Amino acid sequence: MNYLLGKLKALARSRLLGPAILLMLPACSHAVPLSPAITPSQAQAQVPLNVGVLYTPELTEYEHRGGKMGDTWIFPLGSASVELFDQTWGQAFRSALPVGSRPPLASGSRNLAAVIEPRIEAFDFHLPMIKTGTYTAEITYRFVLYALSGDPVASWTVTGEGAQRGQFGFDFSRWPGEAADLAMEDAAQKFVAGLKRIPEVRRWLRSKGALIAQVLPWVSTDE
Repeated sequence: MNYLLGKLKALARSRLLGPAILLMLPACSHAVPLSPAITPSQAQAQVPLNVGVLYTPELTEYEHRGGKMGDTWIFPLGSASVELFDQTWGQAFRSALPVGSRPPLASGSRNLAAVIEPRIEAFDFHLPMIKTGTYTAEITYRFVLYALSGDPVASWTVTGEGAQRGQFGFDFSRWPGEAADLAMEDAAQKFVAGLKRIPEVRRWLRSKGALIAQVLPWVSTDE
């Protein structure tokens, strides 16, 4: 039965039967596989500071359910984002350690310079009318940097975009997933590239002596 539904929907999207046939077919749910990864960059210098990373349940459990073409598409964005960020922090900071709450933190955190919290602010995706068309996705993250006192140091957003052409076949969830992967990867790369360009972050780095260390790498910033 699923095979038949898939074949009919493929025909409808290829305009052989026309979009109207989608109205006669029962809706399906698609669990979209996600596996984003960031490519190591040698061009960006790390911030020579240790930070704590806070993954809240709102992020880790975040799931986007969107209705398109009469079907429901389920993107496990939270778990995929954590997987991606775990690869990203090492490109941005000297080290990143998980923490369980926003600061002030318990004792043992004196080697941390700050805590960063990523959030998902928005996500959207689009499906082509034909299966071999282009699938697109866009995601916006918010990053909040906290001083160890608990005061917010900076809050900014980064938006990533992804586009992936589909192929013939009966795997309907692969191409939306690959477009979402590309959008998340784009956002992660923009985060790393733009971190030291955020005015509030630059002021914080200057207060920690980290901007000097970018020019004078022998200057220690250990606290």
